[in-house]
Amino acid sequence: MMDYFSMTSHQSTKPSAQTSQWPVPADSVRYVVPEPIVRQLAHHPLTRELYPLAFGHYRRAAGHHMHREHHRDNLLIYCTDGKAFLNVAGEPYTVTAGDLLLLPAGASHRYTADPDNPWTIHWVHYTGPLAAEFGDYMGFDDNTRVLHLGRQPRLLVDFNGLLSVRQTGFRTKGLIHASNRLRQLLSAVPMNVDET
Repeated sequence: MMDYFSMTSHQSTKPSAQTSQWPVPADSVRYVVPEPIVRQLAHHPLTRELYPLAFGHYRRAAGHHMHREHHRDNLLIYCTDGKAFLNVAGEPYTVTAGDLLLLPAGASHRYTADPDNPWTIHWVHYTGPLAAEFGDYMGFDDNTRVLHLGRQPRLLVDFNGLLSVRQTGFRTKGLIHASNRLRQLLSAVPMNVDET
């Protein structure tokens, strides 16, 4: 039986992840989905509505910073330790442990890890037609960029579940699983908010 991903056309272009070029230390992970696979995710019936472009975990991310004027995808970051300084569309924020932030497609932003107490984060870049709806569902809008969730073990389980997909390589089943783990992660956020 032919694999759906090997039959898919590669003609359309979808946004690739705009990850930072921060050098990843040994105890951190950055997983970027290759562009041909992103195009396949954009067409597969089980993934095309919402799919990850990149995800990872940075532990005590000293020197981590990014500035994006034209952000093409959505970036969800959960800070579990330390601190960072964020600016979204000219509005400053301080991000600390227990904060979840969404940088939606189109939002110019910059962030910098605190030099004395750099943040530890789980993060995922994602896109798809349902991305904006999930942003609304989670409780984010132009006035709410950061949710103060506190320590949420269930959210960490969901992020780590997404990270575990790396072990499957770039096979169809692993990619479908990754997209649906992402959907599970985003749909669980309001339950975590309700518990705070």
